[in-house]
Formats: sequence, structure tokens, C-alpha cells
Amino acid sequence: MNASTLPLDSDRPRLLALRGGCNFRDIGGYVALDGRQVRWGQVFRTGVLSYFTADDHPSLLQLGVRAICDLRRDDERQREPTRWPDAAVTPLSWADGDAPTIRGFAAARPRDAAGMYESMIHLYRALPDWMAPRIRGFFECIATGNMPVIVHCSAGKDRTGLAIAVLLDSLGVARETIVEDYLMTNSAGDFEQFITTRQGQLGLGDTHQPLLSMPEEMRRVLFAADARYLQAAFDRIDEEFGGVEEYLRNSVQIEDRMLETVRKQMLT
Repeated sequence: MNASTLPLDSDRPRLLALRGGCNFRDIGGYVALDGRQVRWGQVFRTGVLSYFTADDHPSLLQLGVRAICDLRRDDERQREPTRWPDAAVTPLSWADGDAPTIRGFAAARPRDAAGMYESMIHLYRALPDWMAPRIRGFFECIATGNMPVIVHCSAGKDRTGLAIAVLLDSLGVARETIVEDYLMTNSAGDFEQFITTRQGQLGLGDTHQPLLSMPEEMRRVLFAADARYLQAAFDRIDEEFGGVEEYLRNSVQIEDRMLETVRKQMLT
């Protein structure tokens, strides 16, 4: 990480150490192109919130979270329900619609690493359209001051990665920095190991995690955060809308006034 992307408060931990956490990170501290800094302790990105232990609860309550934006599909929410220690938190979720899935893209391609890579590229190019209502809800949380807020999916990588990338881009954070934040998933934990060791806690069997039955070479591609994946989503946004701001205006349906409020809330 170069000097321009280091948070001003570089000693502050970004990854929260939680026994039942999955890729749980604070996005604060990144420096925007105008010199302002993304506020710490306001937006957290993470994976599934089903496996926290009693030892985790004091740390979670200390965050003061007011809203949780769950980007997952309905079947995922039912299979692994959120277990948060504060009942006053506002849960937010959205209708599935025509949800793109990696299984759907992979079904038409060879069962090998190259086929999985192509499927991931197609998935990321499909995500901006499908996620527009979810990103709108996430931005509304910030604009109305319903924070701190958590945004999450299953691994905290793909859908969460796009939501956070769009937010950081709209705040004026350099794309190089956004990609670095996205790639941090690769060092934040082993998602395959996480679901393997914890699926029994909710009585899940292998039929609920068919991705684990894929050949190892495919799983390595699937579970990785690859800069080319996120670039595929940005390419789609740039080609279709001419950039993130126009994507937010025309697809996500966010007015300029709301976007400016988001920036005031998130930058210092």
C-alpha cells in the first residue's frame, strides 16, 4: 500500500478480530482525491452474521450498529439467519428479482478453473444492474444518518465488494485504493475453511453448500478476490453509464442532493 492510500490513523485496526466473524472490516481511513478522509466506525463490510459467539458480543455492541444491509437472496437469509446481539438494530433486505448466481453462470461452462473464471467475470458484469435497489437502500441508510451500518453478503467479497467499491468511488477514493480494499479479502480469512467448520452450527449439510463439492481448482477461483473481477463490474458501469456518478443517478436512482449528503456523512 503506498503513502497516498494509507489511512491517516494507520494504527487503527481495519479487520475486527471476532471468533465467529467472517471478513469483518471497517472501511474508514481511506483518503479521497480531495484530501478528505473516510470516517472510521461508520460503515463495516463483512460476510455472514450467523456464527458469532458470546465472546464476540461485547465487541459487536461497542460498534453501536444501527442498521444491517443484507445483500443476500431470501434463501440465503433463511438458511443462515443473522444473529446480532442488539435487537434494536434495523435489518434491511430486498426482493430477489432476477438474481444472478455463480451456479447459473457456471452451469453453461466447462467444470474447470478457466470456466469458473469466465463465470466470475460474467457474474460481476451482471451485478451492477441487479444490485441497484440494494445499493440505493445502503446509500439511503448513510444519507439519513442510520449509522453505523453493516453491509454484508455471504463471504463479504462479491456483492459486498461491489457495494463498497461504488460507495468509495462516489466519495472520491482512487480506484487503486478501492481495489486494494477489495483484495484485502484474500488475507482477511479463509472463507472455504470458515463455512466448512461452521456449517454444523446451524445443522447445514453438504447439500446446502454444493460449492464445496466443486473441484479444488474451481474453488480456488471462486473463493478468490481477483482485481479482474471488480474491474469487470467497473467496466460494465463505465460502458453503460459513463461512470459511477451516472450509474448512481440513472440506475440506482439517487439524486445529487442525496449523494452530497452521503459525502458529508462519510468524509471528514
